[in-house]
Amino acid sequence: MRGAILFNGNAESDEWLVRAAAPFLATSRHKDPAVAAARRTLLVTAGWAEHEYDEAHVKRALNTAGFPSVFEEGFDRAHENLSLLSELDGVLAKAPELAEAFRELRRAEATARRFYLEHNAHTIDLFRRTLREAKSEAPDTDLQSLLADMTHPTGPRALARHALARELRRAFRTLESNDDHLFELFGDIERRAFDAAGALYHPAFRAAKERLEARILSASNIFLFGGRLDLLLGALRFFRLRDVFVEALRRGAQIVAVSAGAMVLCERVIVYDDFAETPRDFQLYDRGLGIVQDIQIFPHCMERIQTDDPDNLAYLARRFRHHACVGLNQRSLLLLDLSPRRAVSVGAGDGVYAFGPDGRKRCHRAGEEVAIS
Repeated sequence: MRGAILFNGNAESDEWLVRAAAPFLATSRHKDPAVAAARRTLLVTAGWAEHEYDEAHVKRALNTAGFPSVFEEGFDRAHENLSLLSELDGVLAKAPELAEAFRELRRAEATARRFYLEHNAHTIDLFRRTLREAKSEAPDTDLQSLLADMTHPTGPRALARHALARELRRAFRTLESNDDHLFELFGDIERRAFDAAGALYHPAFRAAKERLEARILSASNIFLFGGRLDLLLGALRFFRLRDVFVEALRRGAQIVAVSAGAMVLCERVIVYDDFAETPRDFQLYDRGLGIVQDIQIFPHCMERIQTDDPDNLAYLARRFRHHACVGLNQRSLLLLDLSPRRAVSVGAGDGVYAFGPDGRKRCHRAGEEVAIS
């Protein structure tokens, strides 16, 4: 793939994000000379809900950064809004059967998510109590060593520590199983909902999908803004837009993804659940688009992750083990080149924070490569 993705955790402002991304966007990688020359920018603002079209400040920032507007019949052809949420609302208004299928899907997802959180609340509480007891038995121990195999325990109180470590691993396997179950269940109920409604062959759906795909493929630069994760991800998944984004990247499009916009590109969308029964914990929220399969993005890193707690970092990296866990802040910028596949920290104001099952936090400053394999 010729394209690349620039990730940010939670920009202090949309204008700052445009300024920070300007050097990245200045030289197009697109294989189509016409698209490269036009340098069209596509704005995906579905996460802004009713403010989807309140993007004038972004266009002004783009103009200031060297990406001028081009007006034809009063419409800015250089900076277009994907109109994702508007297209979704239009299809649902024209097709009551699809609207009912979509509502039923959302109800089913909410039910599955509720039971998943209830199951996890008990297991997480048990896990934490077990870890506290294990550390009281051996204050110098850590989660990494407890989760490692201990087939021949020795020393004072070694058998008690061994028993507690076995219980920790058992709880961990339960959490991993719950995550995998929810991930597979969401895929199953989505297929059932839209297969039953014939969504892919409904005229209103097909027309809207074609318009969306045309806008995506004609853009050299794409901004995936944050906001309401449920609205953004729901609309992207409704229109099955994963493949067209992959094709845009293959042709050389460049994507700037921030906060929820960064999360939806991952295979799994992991969120900090403010309303969970157990405090300060992350949970699987949904399946993402799966465009980025090397990295698990954690936005708002310093606000939501206890990054100075090795046990917490080891817990997150082991539980969400499928990909390299990377934390991003307001001024963190991670550039992912897709061919060859390489991730580099490029933010001048902050680093990119990688953490692994050993519980270590590695801060990668500008110019430093981040291991993703």
